[in-house]
Amino acid sequence: MIFLTTALLALTVHGSPSDGAWQGLLVRGGSQLEVRVVLNAQRASGTFSAPDLGAIEVPLRAVRTGRAPHFELAGDRTTARFDGRVAGDVMQGTFAEDGARNGTFLLHRVASAEAKPYDEQRVTFGDGDVRLSGTVYVPRGGGPHPAAVLVHGSGPEGRWAMAYVADALARQGVVALAYDKRGVGESTGDWRTATLEDLARDARAGVHLLAQRADVDPSRLGVYGHSQGAEIAPEIARENPEVRWVVAADGPVGPQYRQDLFRVDTLLAKRYAGPELAQAERLYAEFVDVARTGAPHERLRADMVKAAGAPWLAALAIPDDDSWIWRWYATVGNYDNSGAWAAVKVPVMLLFGQNDELVPPERSIAETTRLLNEHGNRAVTVRIFPGADHTLHVPPADADGWPHNAPGFPAALAAFARRPNAGS
Repeated sequence: MIFLTTALLALTVHGSPSDGAWQGLLVRGGSQLEVRVVLNAQRASGTFSAPDLGAIEVPLRAVRTGRAPHFELAGDRTTARFDGRVAGDVMQGTFAEDGARNGTFLLHRVASAEAKPYDEQRVTFGDGDVRLSGTVYVPRGGGPHPAAVLVHGSGPEGRWAMAYVADALARQGVVALAYDKRGVGESTGDWRTATLEDLARDARAGVHLLAQRADVDPSRLGVYGHSQGAEIAPEIARENPEVRWVVAADGPVGPQYRQDLFRVDTLLAKRYAGPELAQAERLYAEFVDVARTGAPHERLRADMVKAAGAPWLAALAIPDDDSWIWRWYATVGNYDNSGAWAAVKVPVMLLFGQNDELVPPERSIAETTRLLNEHGNRAVTVRIFPGADHTLHVPPADADGWPHNAPGFPAALAAFARRPNAGS
């Protein structure tokens, strides 16, 4: 046939009426969430992105394309199911999430370049015998660009943990490297047997990788670390001329075990008080001392027997004697980044959520700033995000809402990467 209807033309170009990239809003109650969805009819697959949630290209499951698409988004605890209808370049429908009110969505088709205005390049780099794998997010056009190595928090975090930050930076003209921690994803090694100095060397190798790229401006190459990544950020920068700025978000300063005590004490204080709280805090402090010094476990186990039946005992999560955690804690528990902070001479930005319950914001900011100032570095910028938690997210205002990035993050990070010397 010579004449095609609009719908048939869409089917010819996209392979299916629902094929391609879509952007728009989820609406539930009085709350809205900006999202991006990409569907592939040929592979019956798709991805879901909600940058404000810190979610980028999360794989969808049970994907059915066509005029009445269906897809499901499985989270840590719940699954959201989407059912829609496509009319030309508009997709709209409803979604239902376990344990939550139903909502609606309205999406519009966008060009792939509009959905992702940057290129992704898979890379590998080495730290001794460890081979690290990551993705470099490269803004299209122009250059050389400012650049950042993104250093993850504790535990088995892969490049996905920093994908939303990398996406935001690349959209604002900053090259970003997100990588799998050693022993995670496609990287070799084992983070559970690594020291924090080992992890810092891994990140230094990533910095060196970016420093060799023609599309990177070496005078604006820096490090962004969150939580544990912020803790080791000064170690990455120490006596490293390739690091020209540091942004540390929600990172502790001083001995690592002190942060662990704060974390657990804060958690316990939400549920217990008086003698119960004091007993729980004493037993956890005893565990910390045994774990970081390698002392015998006998007395700790005897004290745990005395505490049997206490409602708070399980919350301490003290590991069995054969757990890998003992060796890991002996490796990292005594790590102290104070000396590394004292050696940092480049511009620094400290970011904290006001309601961080894992790391004390005011104390950490004061101690880090003091160390930098006392050793001649006054190029320090501090940003505290009201209402934000340790992840730099603000909890939803009501039961129908979603947590969202603290207003101004990660824009503040991108602005600092572009002009790290602006305040100095």
